[in-house]
Amino acid sequence: MAAHSKSIPHSCYEIGHTWNPSCLTSYLQITQGAMEESFKIYAPLYLVAAILRRRKLDYYLYRLLPEFLRSTSFLTANGSLYIAFFCILRRILGKFYFWTPGFWAALPASYVAILIERKSSDTAACLRQLLVTWDAHPSPCPSAIAGATPGALAELSKG
Repeated sequence: MAAHSKSIPHSCYEIGHTWNPSCLTSYLQITQGAMEESFKIYAPLYLVAAILRRRKLDYYLYRLLPEFLRSTSFLTANGSLYIAFFCILRRILGKFYFWTPGFWAALPASYVAILIERKSSDTAACLRQLLVTWDAHPSPCPSAIAGATPGALAELSKG
C-alpha cells in the first residue's frame, strides 16, 4: 500500500506527451488526430449500417448526420480529454502519484465523453454505466456485464 502514495518524479511532458512540452499544443494535436480517426471509423460504419438496414430517405436526410457527429464527438472527446485531465491532475497535485496518470485521468474523460454520446443526459445512469464498464472490464466472464444491468439479477438480501 505504501507504493500507492509515492510520487513519480516526472512531468506530464516526460510521461504523457513526449513529442511536445506544451500541454495545450499536445491537447490540440491529440484532438485533431482523434477527430480524424473518429471520422475514418464512424463514416463508413454509419453509412454501411444504414444501407444494410435499408433506411428510408428521411433517415439519411435528417438523422444520419446528427448521429454520426454525436459518435464522432464522443470518440474525439474520449481521446483528447484524457490527456487534458492527465495534465490538469499533474498541475493540481504538483506531481504524479501511482494512481493519477491512469484511472483518475480516464474517469472524468470517459464520463464527459459518455455524456456527449447519450441522447438524454441522465447523469446517474451515465455514471452507473461508466462504473459498470470500469468494474466489469477485467472480468473474464460476460455474465458480470449482463448482471450489472438494472434488474437483470435479483438483489441480495444482505449483500
